[in-house]
Amino acid sequence: MKLELKSFQDTAARDIIGELDEGRSSAAKGKLQAVILAAPTGSGKTITLAQVIDFTFGGGDGISARPNTVFLWLSDSPELNVQSKNKLLSACDELPFHKMVTIDSDSFDEDILQGSHVYFINTQLLGKDKLLTKEPGDRRDFTFWQTVANTIARAPQDFVLIIDEAHRGATASDRNRTTIMQKFILGSPADGLPPIPLVLGMSATPQRFTSLLGTANRTQRPINIDPDEVRASGLLKDLIVVHNPKSNVAGDLTLLEEAAKTWKRFTKLWEDYCVQEKEKGIVRPIFIVQVEDGTEGVLTRTRLDDVVRVIERQSGTLALNEIVHCFYDASDMQAGGRIIRKLEPSRIQETPDVKVVLFKTALSTGWDCPRAEVMMSFRHAQDPTSIAQLVGRMIRTPLARRITTNEVLDTVELFLPHYDSEALEEVLKSLRNPEEGLGTRAESSVEAYSRNPTMAKVFEHLKTLPTYSVNRVPKMSDVKRALRLAGLLVLEGVDQDADEQVREVFLKKLRELRDKYAKTVPEWGDVIREGGQIEVDVTQVAVGQMKIAGAKSMRLTLSDENIEQLFDLAGWMLAAGEGLHRTYWKTFHDKEKPNQAKLELIAITRQPETLPALEKLAIEEFHAGWKKHKSKIKKLRASIRARFNALIQASGKAAVQDWDLPEQIVEKKDGGIWEKHLYCNTNGKFSTVLNTWEEEALEGAMREKDFVGWLRNLDRREWALCIPYELGGTKPFYPDFVILRKNGNSFIVDILEPHDDTRVDTLPKAIGLAKFADAHGGKFGHLVIARKKGETWELADMNDKPTRVKTEGMQPQSNIDNLFE
Repeated sequence: MKLELKSFQDTAARDIIGELDEGRSSAAKGKLQAVILAAPTGSGKTITLAQVIDFTFGGGDGISARPNTVFLWLSDSPELNVQSKNKLLSACDELPFHKMVTIDSDSFDEDILQGSHVYFINTQLLGKDKLLTKEPGDRRDFTFWQTVANTIARAPQDFVLIIDEAHRGATASDRNRTTIMQKFILGSPADGLPPIPLVLGMSATPQRFTSLLGTANRTQRPINIDPDEVRASGLLKDLIVVHNPKSNVAGDLTLLEEAAKTWKRFTKLWEDYCVQEKEKGIVRPIFIVQVEDGTEGVLTRTRLDDVVRVIERQSGTLALNEIVHCFYDASDMQAGGRIIRKLEPSRIQETPDVKVVLFKTALSTGWDCPRAEVMMSFRHAQDPTSIAQLVGRMIRTPLARRITTNEVLDTVELFLPHYDSEALEEVLKSLRNPEEGLGTRAESSVEAYSRNPTMAKVFEHLKTLPTYSVNRVPKMSDVKRALRLAGLLVLEGVDQDADEQVREVFLKKLRELRDKYAKTVPEWGDVIREGGQIEVDVTQVAVGQMKIAGAKSMRLTLSDENIEQLFDLAGWMLAAGEGLHRTYWKTFHDKEKPNQAKLELIAITRQPETLPALEKLAIEEFHAGWKKHKSKIKKLRASIRARFNALIQASGKAAVQDWDLPEQIVEKKDGGIWEKHLYCNTNGKFSTVLNTWEEEALEGAMREKDFVGWLRNLDRREWALCIPYELGGTKPFYPDFVILRKNGNSFIVDILEPHDDTRVDTLPKAIGLAKFADAHGGKFGHLVIARKKGETWELADMNDKPTRVKTEGMQPQSNIDNLFE
């Protein structure tokens, strides 16, 4: 080995060799074997396996070489394979570069894997639609499965599958990856692949790998690395220092600047230490900054210009290649006047110029960079496990040993502005846990159906009927809905004063709340004074036990950038994108104290009473505006009405609206051919697939003397008649048929739902239909759920009051037969 291993690593490598040797004889007899290396985060599992490979190919210290052995290294990510390959290259004496082969789907086509080689492949290349798994043709002679099968057949005892799932844990929930990995473990007759007899897995816990092995009759040979040995070795730092705000005012950029100061201090300390100790090279710490996800068209919600500017106040100008990013969905970019180049995570450690790394989540998996001393995360406390995984990658010591002369160099500093004490404890809990820490339709044949020209009057009648929208658009806050409605009323010329009027209502309420809080909130003056401050908890965590070793508080003055950021955050909380916070500032700001009104609004929005009070007011304003202008909105073009209707739908609740049917629908050209449908082709026909019950129910309705027409109420179509019901939350119910009957010069509309009464949703849908009848029954005829018992149809009409009352009184455990009695 080119590296000096820790004693526990060398011991584990030798134990693995011993277990592989015992397993080989069994594998040659067709008995399946699994050697499992279970080791905690930071123990150097890849380096341990590098020693195993060197021992296998070159022997030594009483170990006989087996140079004909083939290693196939399987992971779920090409980036993980690059990292592992680089580690093996830097560590192994007996594994030259040309004998490390990354399998490429475009060029790889071999009948057998060669001895003395390590092959790397990832599960992303082995899906059913991938080149490596397609049947041989002009471009290749073998599938990869055939290559593996041939290698097994040649010498099963000299073929070792290494499964690298230590970084991400291939569990049963990761279905696609697990399925592919288990093809190697369990075999796949359809692909001509037998189980690989000799498997070597590395994992944080043996339970995780055992779960991957499944129920196969495979002898398991565990090798465990003691976490205490890892900690004692100096491979891991001793202390994690976590900074998080004590108050609920998130000081993003203020903490970022403090983190940059800390990183600058680390840089100087490491330089002094390395010069003093005459190290071969200077340890150059990296500052890693985790930013938020973006939205469509926006790379990240974090303001990168501000991030660069704040960091450079401490670092000085960052030159080309000194600040990089690892965003999966971007190439080289610019921010803060700097070119920020893309760098793969696996290359960070080997690129000495890098000082600052921007990323989202790419570093959390399979990334090793002991130079990472300080991290700042702009992300919110939604996934403490991912933060813990990331910290687990950071706590490696840069020199693979403890620095006894300066304990600061045995620490990691973590800045989490959006993690309160409870969220912090969840991160620590994850670090203590070894298991964690350390719809579009596609059809081949369709037909466009237009409105049936004989039913123009029917469509006019249907426009007067209600339908519901259930979860069709994302929920929008009521404040934002009210402002959006007012803005649309102005834009479309319905009411030129609407926007100004609704903003005045909200400003009046905010002012009332400010005056109230100034009298009732004790710390109000501290929060809103010019140059406000935040209190920050500094928590020290002992790495060994992951227990809080000490804590203190400090106060930091909010920077102008942070005040601006928090002011914009207040605007987002009130109504994202509507500029209500800017309206507040323009109305109430003091030229002598320009930040005062901003700090006021920040403080107002932080009070728990504020948003509920504004939301209640907004609901009143929205409904008043809608009621006042509904008749004018109805006269607008359909595209414009749709924008108004979207605001109704965005309430987060089932929203009633007028039933607006399209001019044409498109449906799969399949099933029986029917007449008198509301939509038809030029021959007056409509095709649809109906089951036996549906056919019988429809034919029965069509035999009635007053029958006019019908509509196949297609499930989940935007235009379909929808009725809300409750079953683990509000859900949409689309009855099968709308039946039209003639009543003199007008029409009667029935709803008909032939329903399998063994389904769990039968009673909830019946109750939903009953409640619909309570609200809108006067506009309909029969509202029927039907079932067939033997040869007899049984109906429950929710527009029959006794039936409706009985239905609404039924409980989940009620006998469904009572519905139809």
